[in-house]
Amino acid sequence: MSKDQYLSGKVAIVTGSSKLSGIGAATAIALAEHGANVALHYSSNAAAAQEVVNKIKSFGVQATAIQADASSVDFGTALVSGTLKAFNTKKIDILVNNAGTAVIHDGAAEVPVDVWDNIFRVNVRGPFLLIQAALPYMSSGGRIVNISSIIAKLGSYMLPVYGASKGAMASMSSALAEELGPKGITINVVSPGPIKTDLSMQGSPVAARLERNQHIKREGTTEEVAATILFLSSPASGYITAQNIYVDGGINNP
Repeated sequence: MSKDQYLSGKVAIVTGSSKLSGIGAATAIALAEHGANVALHYSSNAAAAQEVVNKIKSFGVQATAIQADASSVDFGTALVSGTLKAFNTKKIDILVNNAGTAVIHDGAAEVPVDVWDNIFRVNVRGPFLLIQAALPYMSSGGRIVNISSIIAKLGSYMLPVYGASKGAMASMSSALAEELGPKGITINVVSPGPIKTDLSMQGSPVAARLERNQHIKREGTTEEVAATILFLSSPASGYITAQNIYVDGGINNP
């Protein structure tokens, strides 16, 4: 049975979307199922990205995969220009900043400066540059969803820089919501908790701590996160902005 095509004709960019097992791909597929044409972003694995493209095209919409380095100053312009050219359009309707990086360390003393800088380049500057490049092509009804993490709220000594970067992204989103609201563009944050992907930290001290404070005692699925992003990308979310939605099974502060 076909799904409601309430995103028919919309143009979406989803970063970090080249793995079928990941949140980005699940999001791209969910958007496509409801009619959106989707530009995927990948860093290096063109073959994996093509698998997602093929899946998306099976829904009868357009799809393309664009290679770009999320740590580069050209990240935003590369993705936006590639999307406009691929779909022969002058508009962007939906932007999902999902690409990110994390490095586990055994405390603050173990964090090299170059690692700190790279995490912030990818997790904070990259999304900002993409939003900056996309805004001239977005109009009223536009949707921006930035993917943060429960770690930004709870913190972890093993992920101090990652948590800080995701907290910065959430703060940036609130600031941009004030600017973009009068233009009819919403911007929200989705903060996943433990999610079943190939990057799962199941079995680690971080995962054990999260589970102790979790009401729903399991890992979430990429589809559950994607469903939240889909809603925030839809016409139904037009009066929701500057919000941070936790998809985490009810994790509380310890």
